Amino acid sequence: MDMEQLAKAKSDLAEMLRLLGIGADIECAETEDGPRLVLQSSEAGRLIGRKGQNLESLELVMNRMQRLQGDDAAKWIQIEVDGYVAPRPEPRHGRGGHPDVSRMESIARDAAKEVKRWGDPKVIGPFKPGERRIVHMTLRDDPEVETISDEVADANGCKMMTIRRIAK
Repeated sequence: MDMEQLAKAKSDLAEMLRLLGIGADIECAETEDGPRLVLQSSEAGRLIGRKGQNLESLELVMNRMQRLQGDDAAKWIQIEVDGYVAPRPEPRHGRGGHPDVSRMESIARDAAKEVKRWGDPKVIGPFKPGERRIVHMTLRDDPEVETISDEVADANGCKMMTIRRIAK
């Protein structure tokens, strides 16, 4: 990716945040997933929104602005807020398939981070057995949270999971 384009995206995002009245420090990064703007803000919750919806919208608007100002074939620029990246749906091939381990680990860590920050239990899913196992295994050594799978599965064998703070 052209660093000039990433710098322009950073400038546009900073202006959008200024107009929204949200203060944040923005850094440019190149990750294995592509270019990323990394934000640190005391108002991360407002930026991320429920289930990442605000962050997804902010990312979409910023990328659309980039396309209107330049190259239509430019790479998608992700926005990360205090370690949280908006989830991207993974294409699933065929029926069943293997769970995307890194995606499930990311979902688990993000949910645990929210639980630790806000103290409220977080319900995620529904997930297949293999996906639930990844969530359980990812957070098993975290002394502050616990993972609980629902007792009843849906018609596809998927269950919701609750991540909650361990009572002391």
